[in-house]
This record gives sequence, C-alpha cells and structure tokens, in this order.
Amino acid sequence: MPLQQGGYMTLTQLGVAFWHDLAAPIIAGIIASLIVNWLRDRK
Repeated sequence: MPLQQGGYMTLTQLGVAFWHDLAAPIIAGIIASLIVNWLRDRK
C-alpha cells in the first residue's frame, strides 16, 4: 500500500516533514546550549 496516492502528500506527511525540518535544528540548538552550560559550570 503506497503512502502517496495521486502524487500528492497527505497532511500527515507534510506535518511530519515540517516537524523534522523544524525539530532537527531546535534539538541541535538545545544540545549545544546544554553542552556550553555544562562546560561553563565545570570551570
């Protein structure tokens, strides 16, 4: 059963694509800030 019917994306697929596009940089930024804060606290 193909997820794409008629060559267009469903709202769910669009939502997942946008979520991944937004979540990746957000998560990377959170991890980076956690590491920076952790390094700062060690001094």
